[in-house]
Amino acid sequence: MALFFLLLERGCNFDLAILDHGLRAQAQDEIAYAKELGARHQKQVHTKKVSLKGGNLEAQGRKARYAFFEGLIREFGYTHLILAHHFNDKLEWFFMQLAKGASLQTLLGFHALELRQHYTLVRPLIYTPKSALLDYLHAHNHRYFEDDTNQDTRFKRNLIRHSLATPFLDLMGVSGLVRSFKALELEKHALYPPLNYLKLNGVYVFQTGGQNLYYIDSLLKKLGYVLSGKQRLELEQQGFNGVVGGGLCRGLWRGACLCGKSPKL
Repeated sequence: MALFFLLLERGCNFDLAILDHGLRAQAQDEIAYAKELGARHQKQVHTKKVSLKGGNLEAQGRKARYAFFEGLIREFGYTHLILAHHFNDKLEWFFMQLAKGASLQTLLGFHALELRQHYTLVRPLIYTPKSALLDYLHAHNHRYFEDDTNQDTRFKRNLIRHSLATPFLDLMGVSGLVRSFKALELEKHALYPPLNYLKLNGVYVFQTGGQNLYYIDSLLKKLGYVLSGKQRLELEQQGFNGVVGGGLCRGLWRGACLCGKSPKL
């Protein structure tokens, strides 16, 4: 909700997209309010409901959301996808990946700007703490919703949020942490320079080096596919040969790393 009103204040041209994961009854109230705001401010409101089943609901939900968003981008010609991730999200991700033995590029997680295949992903609030967003909402008397499932510490992310990330942020403050993340981002760009590659008949080709996994991951994100930690580990163990997502392949061949869509898979 903070993102909505901040974009509105700045005169940005945008519409709304909400995916109901089918896990919370409260989602219906959120959708109803979004439609009310859309009608009030002349915004289209795209909605869809899915049913998530089985394990790893977080990964399923992320995959379903991006499939929904990217479908809208193709259908309506949107050029940017604006998400409301804030600094607390970035810090939680950092701690989660730190516990898994991640490298620098994975530790830093999502960025303010990411170029995908057909659009640019934007996170304008990535260095804004949640407390500042709540202060903004309260100061302007804007209605917002709290997701009750965020309190459920059976989910690892919630456990890290309540026992580690939030207390750490409250104790240390945000300014020094933001400076550290921004400095690490600069160092990351020096360690992982932009990739030069060729695209031949739907296959991405680039010279192999010390950062193969990072570049494969980046190319897959451009195609709309996000690798899991397990998939990253398996790729390394298999010498960067493998198949993911039922329609994406990559491997090593004569000193080149291939990554692209393959209709034959």
